[in-house]
Amino acid sequence: MEIEKMPLEEKYERLLYQMTLVWAEAYDFNKKQGTTDKWINYMTDVEKKLLPYTTGLGRVFFKFIKKIAPGKTFKQTVNKVLYDQQKWHHHSNLELSWISNREAIWKVKNCPFLKKYEKLIQETGLDITPKYICENDIKLMSNIFKEYGVELIPKIEENGCQTRIKLK
Repeated sequence: MEIEKMPLEEKYERLLYQMTLVWAEAYDFNKKQGTTDKWINYMTDVEKKLLPYTTGLGRVFFKFIKKIAPGKTFKQTVNKVLYDQQKWHHHSNLELSWISNREAIWKVKNCPFLKKYEKLIQETGLDITPKYICENDIKLMSNIFKEYGVELIPKIEENGCQTRIKLK
């Protein structure tokens, strides 16, 4: 019997669902253990090492280039981060507004993850909320970006979130 080949879109949706489930399980587990902040700090340490991959800039290079062209460097970095976010969010759900070359607002509108997490939580009985996951996700991102002299100021909204990004 021949194995049916899974279409790429279906594979992506299944992997995204699995990742969403694992992420929600991890938050629920760490909440119950009282280790959410420890887990976030651990992930921060690991993910800082990946920033050259996700942003295209290493920490030393970023600090150097930031001194020469801070606005341009900041804009390139924010654009790379939003590009990377498209692995989670459809392009149409992301919005970026520039306040200056050192400050921007990034919005996730009609966030599908809020709905996915809500459904998963109901189906599995996990003891968390989508808002809890979002609030802690932004803690992780804030910790990582602090390393680069960038401050993230989050605001969780009913159907998404808004993050003010400032270059210090």
